[in-house]
Amino acid sequence: MAKKVSHKIFHSKVLLFGEQIINKGATGLAVPWEHFFGVMRFPDEAPSPENIKSNKSLAQIADYIIHHKDLGPLYDTNYFLDDIEKGLYFDSNIPQGYGLGSSGALVAAIYHQYRKNKKKAPVMGDVKQELAEVESFFHGKSSGLDPIVCYLDKAVLIEGGQLTQAFALPKSDKAYFQIFLINTHIERKTAPFVNLFLEKCNEPKFMTTVAKSLIPANNIAVESFIQKKYAQLIKSVKIISQLHLDLLPEFIPPKFKDAWKEGLKHNEYHLKICGAGGGGFIIGIAKADANLSLLLGGMDIIELMKF
Repeated sequence: MAKKVSHKIFHSKVLLFGEQIINKGATGLAVPWEHFFGVMRFPDEAPSPENIKSNKSLAQIADYIIHHKDLGPLYDTNYFLDDIEKGLYFDSNIPQGYGLGSSGALVAAIYHQYRKNKKKAPVMGDVKQELAEVESFFHGKSSGLDPIVCYLDKAVLIEGGQLTQAFALPKSDKAYFQIFLINTHIERKTAPFVNLFLEKCNEPKFMTTVAKSLIPANNIAVESFIQKKYAQLIKSVKIISQLHLDLLPEFIPPKFKDAWKEGLKHNEYHLKICGAGGGGFIIGIAKADANLSLLLGGMDIIELMKF
C-alpha cells in the first residue's frame, strides 16, 4: 500500500541579493515566491506525458538516493519506490532555466515526504547540506540554498557560505517601495555564466572592484532591507545596478540594456541581475506607486513584493 502523500506546497525561490558574488564571500538573501510552486501528486486518471516524465525523473532520483552511501539509510526508499510505481509525480509550474529553484522545490518535497526520523529542531546548516547532496543529482554540485528556502518557506540569509538566519520577510504598515521581476523569456543554464564570472575574477582590476565596491554595496543593501532603511537600500541598489552594467555587460540580455540605463539616469527604478544572469528574470526596485507599465512598456513584469 502506498504511503499517503502529503499535499504540502513548495514555493519557488528568488535570490534577491548575492548574485554570483555569494561565492566570493558576499551576503546572500533568498526569499520564497508563491507565484510558482510544486506539489507531489498521484494521477487521478491516465497520466499525461508531463506526469510520466516527472515520474521517470523521480525514479532516477530514488535510484541515486538508494546508491548514495550517506543518503540511502536516511530515506524511506521502499515507500518512495512504491509510490513511484503507482504513478507519483511532482506537479510544478516553476519554470526551468530561470534560477527559481525548480529542482530545489522538488528536493524539498522529497525530504519532507520520505526523510526518516526528521528532528523537531534540526540544525538548519546540516539540513541544507543534506538537501545539497540530494540536489547534486541535478547539478553535479549544489549549495543547498534553493531547497532550504523552498523547504523552510522563509527568507534565508547566507553569510560566509553558511546559513545564519531564516526569518519571515519584514512587513510595513505602508508600502514605500516595490520589488518586481521582468521575465526576459530567455532560458539559460547557470554553469556557463558562473564560469564566465570566475574567469573575470582572474583579472586583478575586476576582482578589486568586486571586492571594494560590489560586495560592500550588496552587503549594505541586504542589511538595509532587513532593517527597513529603504533610502539607504535604494542608494545601494543603484550602485549595484551601475556595477552590473559596467562589470557584467554579458550577463544582461541586449534588448534590456536601454531600460537598464534609463533607470540609472532617471532614478524611477533600478534593475539588477537575478541569480546567474544572462536571461531568466531581471530584478527591479521602484517606489511603491511607480507606474511600471508606463516606465517599462511592453515588458513582462511581475510584482514580487511591496515593503
